[in-house]
Amino acid sequence: FLIYNEDTKFCLIAQSSETVTTAACKKNTDLQKFRWISDHQLMSVAFAQCLGVPYKQNQAKISLYPCNKKSEFQKWECRNATLALQGEDLFLSVSKRKENIMLKTGSKTMNKWKIYGTVDDLCSRGHEDLFTVLGNSNGAPCAFPFQLSGKWYAKCTAAGRSDGLLWCATTPNFDMDHLYGFCPTANNNKFWSSDPLTGTYYQINYQSALTWHQARKSCQQQHAELLSVTEIHEQVYLRDLIDSKRSSLWIGLNSLNLNSGWQWSGGIPFRYFNWAPGRNPESVSEKLCAVLNPRRDAKWENQPCELKLGYICKKENSTMDPFTLPSGNAKPVKCPEGWLLYGGHCFMVHRDPKEWTEALIFCNESNGNLASIHNPEEHGFLLSQLGYRECFYRADGYWADNACDRRLGYICRRDPLQGLSETAKTDPACLKVRRKHKQEPASYCVLLGFFSFSFPFFNFPIYYYPIFSNLSHKPIWGAEPRLVLDGIRQQTNKEQNTFQLSSISHKGNEAGCVALRTGNAAGLWDVQNCEVKAKFLCKKLAEKVTVPLAPEAVPDFKCPLGWDTSNSSNSCFRVMLSICILFFHYTFFSHSRKKSPSSQPFWIGLQCLDPDGGLSWSDGSPVNYKASNNFYNTAFEDCGAIWEDPSSSWIKEHCEYSHNWICEIKKGIPLKPEPLVPSAIYEVTEDGWIIKGDKQYFFSPEKTSMEKARTICKNSHGDLATIENNSKRKFLWKYILKNGKLNSYLIGLIQNADQQFSWMDGSPVHYAAWAQGEPNFALAQENCVVLNKNDGLWNDVSCGFPNGYICERHGSFINATLPSAVPLPPGGCPAGWLLFKNQCYKFFGSSYEYWATAGRTCTSLGGSLASIHNEQVQAFITYHLKDVSNDPWIGLNDRLSELNFVWTDGSAVSYTNWAPDSPKLVEPILFDSLHPEDGHNRQQFDCVSLKRGPADDTGKWNNEECYNSRGYICQKNSDPRLFQSSATVLDFASDHSSGISYSVTHFKMNWEEAHRSCNNNASELASILDPYSQALLFLLAQEYGEPLWIGLNSNMTNGKYQWIDRWRLAYSKWSSGEPKQTLACVYLDTDGTWKTASCKEKLFSVCKKSDVMAPTEPPQLPGKCPESRGHRSWIPFHRHCYYFEASRKRSWSQAHQECARLGADLVSVEDYTEANFLSNTIKILHGKSPNFWTGLNKNDREQWVWTDKSAMDFVNWQMGEPSNKRHKVCGEICALSGYWNTNVCSFKKGYICK
Repeated sequence: FLIYNEDTKFCLIAQSSETVTTAACKKNTDLQKFRWISDHQLMSVAFAQCLGVPYKQNQAKISLYPCNKKSEFQKWECRNATLALQGEDLFLSVSKRKENIMLKTGSKTMNKWKIYGTVDDLCSRGHEDLFTVLGNSNGAPCAFPFQLSGKWYAKCTAAGRSDGLLWCATTPNFDMDHLYGFCPTANNNKFWSSDPLTGTYYQINYQSALTWHQARKSCQQQHAELLSVTEIHEQVYLRDLIDSKRSSLWIGLNSLNLNSGWQWSGGIPFRYFNWAPGRNPESVSEKLCAVLNPRRDAKWENQPCELKLGYICKKENSTMDPFTLPSGNAKPVKCPEGWLLYGGHCFMVHRDPKEWTEALIFCNESNGNLASIHNPEEHGFLLSQLGYRECFYRADGYWADNACDRRLGYICRRDPLQGLSETAKTDPACLKVRRKHKQEPASYCVLLGFFSFSFPFFNFPIYYYPIFSNLSHKPIWGAEPRLVLDGIRQQTNKEQNTFQLSSISHKGNEAGCVALRTGNAAGLWDVQNCEVKAKFLCKKLAEKVTVPLAPEAVPDFKCPLGWDTSNSSNSCFRVMLSICILFFHYTFFSHSRKKSPSSQPFWIGLQCLDPDGGLSWSDGSPVNYKASNNFYNTAFEDCGAIWEDPSSSWIKEHCEYSHNWICEIKKGIPLKPEPLVPSAIYEVTEDGWIIKGDKQYFFSPEKTSMEKARTICKNSHGDLATIENNSKRKFLWKYILKNGKLNSYLIGLIQNADQQFSWMDGSPVHYAAWAQGEPNFALAQENCVVLNKNDGLWNDVSCGFPNGYICERHGSFINATLPSAVPLPPGGCPAGWLLFKNQCYKFFGSSYEYWATAGRTCTSLGGSLASIHNEQVQAFITYHLKDVSNDPWIGLNDRLSELNFVWTDGSAVSYTNWAPDSPKLVEPILFDSLHPEDGHNRQQFDCVSLKRGPADDTGKWNNEECYNSRGYICQKNSDPRLFQSSATVLDFASDHSSGISYSVTHFKMNWEEAHRSCNNNASELASILDPYSQALLFLLAQEYGEPLWIGLNSNMTNGKYQWIDRWRLAYSKWSSGEPKQTLACVYLDTDGTWKTASCKEKLFSVCKKSDVMAPTEPPQLPGKCPESRGHRSWIPFHRHCYYFEASRKRSWSQAHQECARLGADLVSVEDYTEANFLSNTIKILHGKSPNFWTGLNKNDREQWVWTDKSAMDFVNWQMGEPSNKRHKVCGEICALSGYWNTNVCSFKKGYICK
């Protein structure tokens, strides 16, 4: 689009990267074209660079810069009709002279910007991800701009391809990453399969990994829709089409519309069911989207919409004639007296309530049946006859099942009278207008013709359904908005717009003409370009019918006390702190600018929950005004609220957030009485405690663990609150109910080792108020108690969970300085245990136990699974992982509450060290060997272990299934009776088994002096080659409290950072932004990171003595990967090319043959660098294939070898592997962890060729 300035009447133009100014608008020049490439970045199409500034100051010059999503100098946001630097009072502005555009403070002059040729601001065409198909990026969106052969591309290209297909890179630098996909197109059937019987096209995107909403958007970008299955033939065809696939695929079935049940996206009738056995789609509220599972005979399963899976698109045969008009020669038919004729059938609405069986009998006696509804037109016709009175179960027109013995109104349906016909009639007041029966309205005449029409009343779209119900999916022109002025829709005939049925594509901000949709979306409105040709309808008043009088002025009804209104409104409004529906009110609806009464953040009735509907008000009224640009790109989980600022602008928030809200009620409707809630006024002390009798209470505004909460209470001369009776419980509950911001508050009740409860202040327990089912001592970890805000009852929780808390103290306390906490006396450890920071640790590195079994073992030894509360303990444990043969368990877990992790000893989680992609959520198991019907189809990643590799992840925390067999680490307090001397890091600074020792020079020298000092002692400045030595040297820096020179230097190696002892730089721990200097020396800081400094600076240093010499570097060989074709895409890395197959699963031998056919072999792994590359690449594919075959197999001599005959000098086995079981003789890589496992060779899995 072109960026148009309303003051100068010129458009923004980028004449070069340095020159951005304005000029006369020209639609055909790329120099004036810009596009959003993210939510806040504007890119020049001509230069593939982004608008930015060098600094955030007034008069800063606007230029083009290489696009950087992290740069705060390239982030823009719309504010009304202006464009501002995000979060700043600096606006894109133009001066009267022809000079560069610049930033200016304030939004008053010369900075009103629109999209040229429209009345919309710049954010009305916001960024939308363009999802790819095929390629090697798993459906990831295009990354614009991207670099190819040194050139930047701002759109899809065919460069580098011999087949002419358009493609894009999915990372900014294709030259480095070589990740790409094909761009979506609406007129290319190359990637589609066609059903020869129906002509319908299907696209199986089994290589992609997208969420449900992303998958649907990908289909829509190809003018298609997520798959809908409407009959058995289609299901059988699809089952055969995906028979070789193994991963679940998204389809269009969803339950995202809160007003209805399961439905197909796109409005396709939900008339065919194929749920997998044992799947109750209504049983799990968070699983609102459906998949088609090839492993279960292509049956359907519901899953969380956020899972990333493949998907199936569907589009109808475009060659079929969409304009098959209904025949005008149908013979007229007649219904019995009192029955309504519609669509060749007779209907009768009965308002006398009956049970379902009684109603069925009554309809049968009239030669009919209870009504069936077969299309949107019949549904609309019957809805129009109900009169919208709440006589029927669903007055809003949605269907719902109910108990058959409930008494409701009912509708009968029957065939017309046999042998009788009614002469076709034309109302004499109309000219050549079809009128089907005498019951239809006669105030207006309707005709298929050549001029516009409007919809002033709700019943008219329903009346028009028969006219365009058979026009396929093509639009019919109407006349609702022709112009958009100040956010208010204008009609060509000036009639007031009191009704609107918008489709999802209508976002309320477009300029254009309105068309009626037909087919499955009959009656919904879309804004179209006025130049598009379409069928259309006319409407005129019938003869002798007067123009309807304008509505009379709003009656002078008074609003109830405490409710607000305006002279132009027929509604009353009130900010509510209670539930609106208690008083028979509805959430506030801002229909026009005059109705914005609030400047505080409150919910309003705006929502976008239905994937096939646009923005709508919760009372069904039209959205004809929007007070914010935030709603141009609204997600399906967003609802509207009024932001707290003087402009009353709107924001979109996730509908599950908690806010206050505003209610609306029509004037003249009586209110239900409000419950009387007496306001409590509390006396407060100078330090903020609430006074109640002779006691004082403090209610925390923030969450913390029990240990910290009790410390806070004691520091204020109190303790966690004691509740001795119901009166006190009610007082505390009512206070937090009105004033508390948290859901639960710790009290002073604690469980002892014998599962008996006692108050922390020593009071006896004579009163209890447990919630239902509590206390449950869940998993033997719930030893503390909270008071729930919602019901005022008690629940036992883990002491490590962060909660609110209530402190209590006596009013007569003496405000004196409290003594500091007495530390534990120094002690020692038993044999086999290691002492660190007055705690004892024991590493069980070769034992394999479940997490719970390991915990019981530690308890039997007088301790618990290890807790890690700071970087020093983490480093100590990480260093000792070098002597452990598998990933050991620690005490962290979330078995009590998903992602609420606690330590088994009840201490607070004050420090974390999670691995990438951890902590993981619960997710379905997709392993071939497991069957959903056995009940074990969910992985519970509830227990935490420490990773031993790859290098960057060593010591990181990883949550996994608790029933994995692993080593473990126990921890307990030191024993004062065993005290000998305080242990230091120097006690384990020498590793005699590997021939390495370290020593710290205690006086400061420059780098060269430190180097010579180490050489004089037959050692070198230390190189750090792995996370174990990094952890040890970090502890040494902590021990001395000084940074340490290490052997990394670029001053002596031509600007390349290399270890002075010639070891390869394969592991690094640079600080953020480092290395900052081209020529510098490197030191290890006390925070454990590497930093650069002048080599002349004087620091402590650390020397390393080692018996092992550095190996020589292998030469790098030049080469090129094969051109990607079809479904096969190669990814280069170092000296090899790799092909990853996650969807077409094969046995090990089949995979070996497939690789050989491609001139490759199953992958071998030479070192950690290659292992990390493979692990990072397949991690995103774990939902499709949890494991991938490699070239590992066991030969006749029971030796593990690579099929490409590579040396077996590197291994990365999972704990407990390789297996000794005879049938597990093939090797695989786990997609989530990157570790190797053995498995049965006949199992079908993904595979990697090299």
